[in-house]
Amino acid sequence: MKYPAQSDIWRLDYVTKARPIASSNGQSRVLGRFRQIFVFTVFPDELIVEELRIVWINRMGPWTNKVVSIMATDIACVYASAGPFFGHVHIQSLTGGPEIFVDNLLKKDVLKIRSLVEGIALSAREGLRINGGDLEIERQNLMQAGAVN
Repeated sequence: MKYPAQSDIWRLDYVTKARPIASSNGQSRVLGRFRQIFVFTVFPDELIVEELRIVWINRMGPWTNKVVSIMATDIACVYASAGPFFGHVHIQSLTGGPEIFVDNLLKKDVLKIRSLVEGIALSAREGLRINGGDLEIERQNLMQAGAVN
């Protein structure tokens, strides 16, 4: 089994086998948008799961926010924890760069985020093609790929 590492040999191997992942005019389609629950946070954060990256919009106040983006090829691991109603998601970068931590999410959103992120990370690591077909079918396929059996 080949694990992605940030060595020169891996990068050369990865570049020589490069092929397009998305075929929608160079743009990454949005697979899901998730927000924190407003009751618990005054300025709710937003997590956007796209085909090629994960974007976290951390709202710090009115008209101020911080945006963190992790590419699908750089996702190291996904931690998801959920109680009876609420949970949190923690996504770590392979390069040791930015981390994404979003809490106060609904339980169903936490489980969906974990499955989607695991699915896009697996497809990016294995170099699977994401067809430009129906978005709902693609979302279901990625959720199945990232599901825990």
